[in-house]
Amino acid sequence: MTLITLRQAAVRSNLPFAALQKIAAAGLLPADGRHGGKLVIPTDVAQRIGARSAVALHHLLPTTTGNATMAVLRVDVAKHVPDEDRPFIGFHADLAPSDLLEALRGWWVGRPEKIAQAGILPVTLGGFVVAVLTGLSSWDTKLTDDDLIRHRFDARLAGYISDLDQAINMITTGTADDLRIAELLLGKRLKSTSGGPIAYVSAASVPSTASEISGPLIPR
Repeated sequence: MTLITLRQAAVRSNLPFAALQKIAAAGLLPADGRHGGKLVIPTDVAQRIGARSAVALHHLLPTTTGNATMAVLRVDVAKHVPDEDRPFIGFHADLAPSDLLEALRGWWVGRPEKIAQAGILPVTLGGFVVAVLTGLSSWDTKLTDDDLIRHRFDARLAGYISDLDQAINMITTGTADDLRIAELLLGKRLKSTSGGPIAYVSAASVPSTASEISGPLIPR
């Protein structure tokens, strides 16, 4: 088995090095740090990730066809937060589904009706969809200590992956629509640009070679 460094893998897979670092830190790659202090991964893994297609948004629910927009949650690697509502914020492959749902469904800044309008919230890390929330229909709102109005959404965890190379949905029970949506999204590239964790995409705006460096998470 041939190994290459993360930086070499980033070049070969046409990904930003910082994005690949986040993906490895989130437990989504078989990264090994026992080679001169540098993280390495198998060459064939880097090749498969580099060949991953972009999300085909026109295959999703009718609300996301044409020029309609869909919100995207851009997260960082999970970390503990001093919050009575959840123990973590962000994504890590080792989080239990219940902890992962709480880490992803709030509290976010933005227009809640626009975030929820598609009923789907793809979660990206380093430019790849790593989790999918569905059933967004209502939300809680609060003013936080940083004087921002934030929202936490009622949602279901329709799917998440524990390995980017073999992007299999770790959720095996749920509605047929949830599992179908998760299958269309998980492990694929999804480009989005935003100054915060919430961004928006439309079916017409996603090229087949899309990539992204995830923006910073805003805690609470």
